[in-house]
Amino acid sequence: MVEVLNQARDSFLLALPKFTARMVALIILFVISKPFLKGVIKATKIAMEKNKVDPLLETFVISLIKTLVYLMYLFILISIIGIQATSLLTVLGTAGIAVGLALQGSLSNLAGGVLILFFRPFTKGDYVSNGSGIEGIVDETHILYTVLNTVDNKRVMVPNGQLANNPIINFSRNEERRVDLVFSVSYDTPIEKAEAILKEIAASNPDVIRPNDTIIRLVKHSASSLDFAFRVWTKTENYWKVYFDCTEKVKHEFDKNGIEIPYQKIDFYNRTEK
Repeated sequence: MVEVLNQARDSFLLALPKFTARMVALIILFVISKPFLKGVIKATKIAMEKNKVDPLLETFVISLIKTLVYLMYLFILISIIGIQATSLLTVLGTAGIAVGLALQGSLSNLAGGVLILFFRPFTKGDYVSNGSGIEGIVDETHILYTVLNTVDNKRVMVPNGQLANNPIINFSRNEERRVDLVFSVSYDTPIEKAEAILKEIAASNPDVIRPNDTIIRLVKHSASSLDFAFRVWTKTENYWKVYFDCTEKVKHEFDKNGIEIPYQKIDFYNRTEK
């Protein structure tokens, strides 16, 4: 029994220096890892801001640097623990098909992020939609996803693969936009009178531009109304202001001029046979 205890003690004493060295290395790694990552990110930001790099490229590069640094930490940690990196790579290589299938979506999103930065369908601050109901103001692009802020201040993370492989509607890219509205009047209203009022509303709005391109015409004979197309141009940043201003102004002017804005109704006729 004494001999077994002596052997255990000797083995412990032999392993103690190596174990102590590994523990010290782990402590050093955990102590310097965070300041090192912060320093690298700070230097990268300074360099990119100095060269006026696109804000989306900046967030993408920083996200990529974080991922690479974390992978470096992982391999250092594995090496400190005593696992051979070659053995780990051998295991990963053996399970390559399974790993590839598991990472297929991530690789697609990574490629999508690269395509977004290369073709630049949008930039930070643009209001975009992916055509499937997700829309918002572009805030950041990371290696796997893009962050959008919705108009009601929700934060949406959209996979880059979806944005790269689907149609993207960019509402902010062009400097000017057309406001398309439809206003309805009763059949009793003269066409010329309705058009004159709508044209005056468009002409009096200071945010309406390109007056020669304004279109105000009767567009449809509906079941209970005459529908007029109201199409005016404005600066992109004034789109919603013009939209709401014109909608409110039309109601006021129609009321002032005795023009009925019809609602859906059904007329009943009572026929008495003699």
